[in-house]
Amino acid sequence: MDRRETFEKRLAGVRRYLAEKNLDGAMFTSYENRRYYCGFTGSNGYLVVTPDRVAMVTDKRYTTQAEQETVDVEIIEHAANRLELVADTVRRLGVTRMVMESCMTVEEYFPLKEKLGSVEITFEQEYFLEQRMVKDEQEIACTREAIACAEAGFDKLLGRLKIGMTEKDVADELHYLVSKEGAEALSFGTIVGSGPRGALAHAFPTPKRIEEGEMVVVDFGVMKDGYCSDMTRTLLFGKVSGEHMRIFNLVQESQDKAIQAVAPGVLARTVEDAHRAVFLREGLDDYALRGLGHGIGLQIHECPRIVIGNETVLRPGMIFTVEPGLYFPGDCGVRTEDDVLVTENGVENLSHTPHEIHIG
Repeated sequence: MDRRETFEKRLAGVRRYLAEKNLDGAMFTSYENRRYYCGFTGSNGYLVVTPDRVAMVTDKRYTTQAEQETVDVEIIEHAANRLELVADTVRRLGVTRMVMESCMTVEEYFPLKEKLGSVEITFEQEYFLEQRMVKDEQEIACTREAIACAEAGFDKLLGRLKIGMTEKDVADELHYLVSKEGAEALSFGTIVGSGPRGALAHAFPTPKRIEEGEMVVVDFGVMKDGYCSDMTRTLLFGKVSGEHMRIFNLVQESQDKAIQAVAPGVLARTVEDAHRAVFLREGLDDYALRGLGHGIGLQIHECPRIVIGNETVLRPGMIFTVEPGLYFPGDCGVRTEDDVLVTENGVENLSHTPHEIHIG
């Protein structure tokens, strides 16, 4: 599928929404949706989609870039009159009833609404997130590259780790190594939690030194061609206690059960239930979080949401994390996380890094 076909297929989903809701225009202002629907990667832009036209208002920094990155999109350059030009473009394209993402700031929305005058505005977010939920071949390929980049850097990190390093040392080394492997950015702030700090699900790396016998949660991701990866491993430094190894193994068992449950037609909650059954069996569910995973793509948290009670039906092309964990305040935490792809026949685990890794 070439670029024109890719964007035509994606825009067809927007146009179906317009027809179903009796609307004649849509406006996208988030980076992710602008990129998804037209390919533009700049930081500023107002993408307007009608049943037969696509236009984008951006500033002089991006005019040439927008023309190079997009296909069949009218590029309109603004200067100081940004919102006025956006409103004029909406009216010129014949839009009278328009849907907008619900992410625009109040500071921007009210001045724009005033300039739009009689144009009727509605808001929608979930539909467009759900449209991005099933990845096409290009998106899957980009995600594979992001995962490979992250894992290559992480593999090199392992040979540099030792007892006595600080959490920040670990994060800094990792950031350097994934950059050398071609990462264009981190997907989110890297998490490193050692010993008792592993019980903090989002532990920010600190100068705390890693001690003999501690488990260390390392959660990170990178971006490649705009797409995110997400991986967690709990590293075992020195001789870990028998009780801590029991917790480690239970978390691994729960992930295995969840991945085994993934298949087309299965409900998201069924996958969540499969992992939670292990913790319930051991009387440890109070030490687990309330969800198992989330979709990844142009954003690090996307649909589908693999959480308690979610009725989303899994479909081929969905990519999401499977990241069970147990967290014991003041003692330890364990999490392991892989990225999986729903296939026509079941599931493919896109992550290849071993789960049980001993350091020292």
